[in-house]
Amino acid sequence: MKKEIPIILVKLEKIFPPAFFDVMVHLAVHLPDKALLRGPVQYGWMYPIERRLYTLKRYVRNRARPEGSIAEAYIADECLTFCSRYMDDVETRFNREPRNKGFSDEEAYGVDVFGHGVNFTSAPEYVYDDNSIDQMVWYVLNNCTQAEKYIKMFRDELERKGVPNIERKLKQEFQSWFRDHIMSLRFTNEEEVDSDLFSLACGPDLRVKKYSSCIVNGVRFNTTDRDKNKKTQNSGVMSQATHNGQSIDFFGTLKEIVQLDYNCEDEEGRSVVLFKCDWYKLDGKRTGIKDDGFFRSVNIGTLWYKNDSLILATQARKVFYLPDTSLNSMGNNWRVVQTFDHRHLYNVSETAYQEDECCEEEGTRKAVSDIIYDKPLNRDDEQGRTIEAAEVARLMKEKRKDVLESDGEDEEDDTIMEYCSEDEECATNEVDSDDE
Repeated sequence: MKKEIPIILVKLEKIFPPAFFDVMVHLAVHLPDKALLRGPVQYGWMYPIERRLYTLKRYVRNRARPEGSIAEAYIADECLTFCSRYMDDVETRFNREPRNKGFSDEEAYGVDVFGHGVNFTSAPEYVYDDNSIDQMVWYVLNNCTQAEKYIKMFRDELERKGVPNIERKLKQEFQSWFRDHIMSLRFTNEEEVDSDLFSLACGPDLRVKKYSSCIVNGVRFNTTDRDKNKKTQNSGVMSQATHNGQSIDFFGTLKEIVQLDYNCEDEEGRSVVLFKCDWYKLDGKRTGIKDDGFFRSVNIGTLWYKNDSLILATQARKVFYLPDTSLNSMGNNWRVVQTFDHRHLYNVSETAYQEDECCEEEGTRKAVSDIIYDKPLNRDDEQGRTIEAAEVARLMKEKRKDVLESDGEDEEDDTIMEYCSEDEECATNEVDSDDE
């Protein structure tokens, strides 16, 4: 802009009359230098000041006395802000619940998959999903920490029998084996199997609930069908999984929100929430992910893992997809992945990075041998004498007086000497003038 603005102004002078070129038009010549001196725009703009002035102007009630109105309202606002921090039972702007509020119930259950903390914001739809119910149940069991040892037991049993294709047998027969095994343990050793694990083994209800919107960990998720009628975008999903033995980030969109209700003996309901997603293909020369170090772009035209589209709601992370204009030559299916940090969640390191650094030199410590005094501190060459307390007080008073007098002599003011020297000079000048 610094090089082109003079040429632009010359071209404008050929079109517009001289009255058009006022000081504001000429200001464009100096803007590049000012921008270089200022740095980033947030260090020089007036937006925060204007916003604060707008708040102060709203305090004015008596327009004849604007300063007094602002001062009184400012003091009242400070007092209310200070007092509201101590009012726990009163809703204020400091303790008001956020709009996208979830809840955490991980510690309420003995099985981690039941503590999802999902808050649904749409009406449920009851459907029979016989085709994918077995796949959903296997995914829940395979991602449950409390079921890992039982999966290992069944795998070892299949290996001893020499069954081929063990992974396929696990998906098909583990659910029934797990239910029978837990029921036998329930009758023989009831203390080993709690109600949560027993509900997990019994399996969910065949009637599943499907939602179009929910809130997980304070973040709102919508299905793609619900997002079609909205200007906002809440259907982007990212999850970490394994591909060809490597852990990568999968990107996709949310298709369905499914809730599985598990049977239980007590009245407390137990459920698991699953996300059914469409995952974008991330490998290949034309469909692979593009990463230039600043932005990551994915191709939304091709999908993969269509038979493995389920994740737990707690495993999902929200992302946004923006059109990638730099890859228009390769088609219109490229989108830039924009991640964000969840609100009110902070990744604070457990140990500060400054702990191992020393800001100042520490004093060195050396071992010192015992001090041996050559001369004793008390005299034994003369006989001791007794001194009265009044005599000790008099000596201390004289000592203090001598110290004060010595300090006063050291801190003598030099201004008196200067004044005296000036007076002597003035007197000398007067004598000389009289002699003349």
